[in-house]
Amino acid sequence: MAENDSHIVILLSGGIDSSATIVVCRDITVDVSALFIDYGQPAADSEWESARRIAAYYNVPIERIELGFKLVDRNGEFFGRNTLFILAAAGVTGRRPLTVALGIHALTDYYDTTPLFVRHVERILNGYSDGEVSLILPFLANTKREVIEFAEDRAVPLHLTYSCERQNSPVCSECPSCHSRGLFYGN
Repeated sequence: MAENDSHIVILLSGGIDSSATIVVCRDITVDVSALFIDYGQPAADSEWESARRIAAYYNVPIERIELGFKLVDRNGEFFGRNTLFILAAAGVTGRRPLTVALGIHALTDYYDTTPLFVRHVERILNGYSDGEVSLILPFLANTKREVIEFAEDRAVPLHLTYSCERQNSPVCSECPSCHSRGLFYGN
C-alpha cells in the first residue's frame, strides 16, 4: 500500500477498473494524478474522452502520452502493455516517493494481471528506484463483479466509463470487455 506522503499516479484507461482505482487512491491521499497512455489501441479516442471525464469528476489532473509505437496484439493481450505503462508512469513522473496505481483484477488469462507479474515488476522498480517507486493494485484479488460492486457502492460514475477493445463509440458489444461489462453492469 502507498504511504500517505507518496504521490500516486493512476494509469487511467477510462474503464471501470481504473475509475474505481481513483476512489481507493483518494482514500489514501489527496496527492493523486492520472496518466492516460495511447498505445494505438482501437478505442483510444473514446477511452481518452472517458478518462478525461472521470479525472474531471474527481478533480484529478490527467496527462496523455502516446507510446509512439504499436504493441503486438495476441487475441486481446497486448504484449508487455502493463509493464510498459508502469515504467512509463514512473519515468515521466519525477516526484518521489511515487506509487503507481493500476486497476487490474483477478480471473483474467493474462500474465500481466497476476501476482507473479506484480512481483516481477516490483523487482524491476526497486532496481531502478531503490524502493522509491511502488505499486498499488487494489483489485488484484477481486473479480470483475466485485470491482463493479465496489464501484456501485462508492458511487463511481460508471456512465462516464468506456469499455470496448475493438472500436471507438459506439461499443461493439462482442469483445470480452463489452461482454463482461454487459454481464455485470447491464450496458
